[in-house]
Amino acid sequence: MAEVPSYYAIIPADVRYDQNLPGKAILLYGEITALCNQKGYCWASNDYFAKLYGVNSKSIQRWIKNLEDQGYISREVFYKKGTKEIERRNIRLNTTPHLKNKVTPHLKNEADNTTSINKNHSEAEPKEDSIHYKKIINFLNEKAGRDFKDVEGNRKLIRARIHDGYSEHDFALVIDFKCKQWLNDEKMEKYLRPGTLFGSSKKFDQYLDEAKQNRKQQAPTTEPQGLSVGEGSARAANYLAKLEKQYEGD
Repeated sequence: MAEVPSYYAIIPADVRYDQNLPGKAILLYGEITALCNQKGYCWASNDYFAKLYGVNSKSIQRWIKNLEDQGYISREVFYKKGTKEIERRNIRLNTTPHLKNKVTPHLKNEADNTTSINKNHSEAEPKEDSIHYKKIINFLNEKAGRDFKDVEGNRKLIRARIHDGYSEHDFALVIDFKCKQWLNDEKMEKYLRPGTLFGSSKKFDQYLDEAKQNRKQQAPTTEPQGLSVGEGSARAANYLAKLEKQYEGD
């Protein structure tokens, strides 16, 4: 017999009337809130929800992806030590759409190995994801005069480059340089978007190298005469620090 949560469910208006969500995804959101009310996150597996609603796990997987794509939830996937096998999956509610607080690598064909709710789960909560997705996206919006959203599609690109070994600082350099280079160019201005700037490791590396080379070339002409090497380095450090502050906050 399927376990039925005894906690109340909440489905806010923006979820209830979101025309991009199928009806069952909206109901599933309510089910997730019921479990989140108990521990602050939903630890149930796709199999649990499938039995609860009398559907297959692929349907649940699709509804969860619908909710995630719209920014209403975020997933944390935990793998068995030293393997790529999924041990468990937690779901958290986002306070507002497109403002996800936690994210882990997204698997299109995720297959949860946890088959039931673990009511005695006592493992320590994982640390907050340290990637400042929203700050990076807002920095691009500020520099390019755009309105890109903090959605999973953009986060996925940022996360991929971070996993390649690039830093958030590198994003600031690329954004700042490319906006100065392309913003007033009618043919290139349209490419000031996450898909172009962050979409390819090869291209991102090229843009970053261009940004760094440009800084080296510009430094002698932008620094006042008589500035020592140490003072010039300090100016460069201050410049980079300013970029970081614009998207990393206090």
